[in-house]
Amino acid sequence: MEIKCLINKVICSFVLLTMAGLAQADTDVDHLFMLQAQLGESRGVCFDIPGYRATIDLNIPIVAHTCKPNPDAREDMIFRLDYLSVGNIYNTEYEVCLDTVESVDRGSVYMRSCTDSATQKFDRAANGELKPMASDLCLAVSPSPWHPAVLAGVVPEPGVTFAAKALSLAPCDDVADELKSWAF
Repeated sequence: MEIKCLINKVICSFVLLTMAGLAQADTDVDHLFMLQAQLGESRGVCFDIPGYRATIDLNIPIVAHTCKPNPDAREDMIFRLDYLSVGNIYNTEYEVCLDTVESVDRGSVYMRSCTDSATQKFDRAANGELKPMASDLCLAVSPSPWHPAVLAGVVPEPGVTFAAKALSLAPCDDVADELKSWAF
């Protein structure tokens, strides 16, 4: 009986340590935040900080943008989960956090200097919804048509075009799943 109890304790300890390691792993890994639906964009739809490298503009709300196929040009699309604190969505290149500024219907979402503010805390649901904590609002892609993405004077590779749509907060129950379900 004592041996069985000891084996169970060892197994339990291993499982708990493994789970703690997996929970910690998200803070150490960068992710593309990609919409689960493609919305007619074969390369996918990702969170994007407006601008590109030297022209990044944190005064403009983040957008839904064609996912950039070149991994070396994605620094404005890469985010780390629960980094700095639980609920934060952090961009390592520009050292900023996703921020609702205020959680209001049709409100915009920005990247701001990281604080411990409630406006920078998000819940990620199993169905892909991304919600400001303690809110019934979801981060959703606008149902409006695509518009050409402004590349801040950067000429894309020949034949490569990008498109963007607005992102805003909207009541989760009022938004189609294809516009609010993210993979991260």
